[in-house]
Amino acid sequence: MPSIPLSKCFITSLTEVASSTPLDMAFCYLIIYFLIPRFLYTGRYISMVLAWLILSVLFIFLFEVFQLTVVPAFRDMYDMPKNPVPKSYLWVFFNLFSQINMEGCLAAAIKLGKLWHIKQQELDLIKTEKKKIEPFMDEGQIQPVFFADILDRIEVLLTEKPMLVAGMIKKIKSLLLYAMYDNNQSKVSLDKELELLQEYVDLEKMALDNRVSITLKITSQGQQEQIAPFIILPVTENAFKQLSLHSIDRKSLEIDVKINNGAFTMTLTWSKPGDTSTLYTGRGIILQNISKRLNLIYPQSHELKVFIQVEHVVVTLKINLRKAINK
Repeated sequence: MPSIPLSKCFITSLTEVASSTPLDMAFCYLIIYFLIPRFLYTGRYISMVLAWLILSVLFIFLFEVFQLTVVPAFRDMYDMPKNPVPKSYLWVFFNLFSQINMEGCLAAAIKLGKLWHIKQQELDLIKTEKKKIEPFMDEGQIQPVFFADILDRIEVLLTEKPMLVAGMIKKIKSLLLYAMYDNNQSKVSLDKELELLQEYVDLEKMALDNRVSITLKITSQGQQEQIAPFIILPVTENAFKQLSLHSIDRKSLEIDVKINNGAFTMTLTWSKPGDTSTLYTGRGIILQNISKRLNLIYPQSHELKVFIQVEHVVVTLKINLRKAINK
């Protein structure tokens, strides 16, 4: 067999590798932008492994099709001999499996390392902000219950689902900064409050991992309204806490918010446990504190009611946003 120039071998190999690179890139991108966010961040580790294996088999098939169709065409173009027929397709399978998964693991390691670095920076920021706010907590200038719950959420999730925190840290930071700084304002934008409500509900959904059916509906007529801080979020927090205190087979929470011409209405409906006598043990203090704030800020222009139905508890909050005493 005549010798083949080294330059021709190099060009042929380079062409084959360059042509197969999109397949390698697609495999790595699916891992870091699909598998990791959808399964690893949410703590679904078994599903992550199974999906990774299925993806590996699929790309092994694609690589084999590439080897049988595209590579021979390149070799004919460069007048190079074709690859010999493999004696064992099992060996080909494991060879491709190890090759693509080595690339996938490297891409995942880089992605997770970057996320870990970002997470550490954000956690350091939160710890720094916590130190800043401690004097204000001691002086009673912020709502300690809601603030403490945000920090407890971080601590619990770091222990139980550390990878989940990477996807939740921005939401936690937004709520944390809200608890620290917006409390000193007499009023804040209602649109901002509703954005934070969505952040908080999304945070709870991720933490509960679909164990509770949660629905949030916001209907607004588009007016630029303002509201006192630490009313909407603590009311919602109370509902989640009540659900967490009791064992119910099918837990659900529906939150309906309506804003129309300065009239704010919020209805929260959640599953009622069999023992209704313990509904407001401990966490009833949240509604009591909210009621005190409403009496101070919206006297004679608000309603906060609790209804005990057969299977649900319903809390309704109505506020005339344009009749606050601190306008």
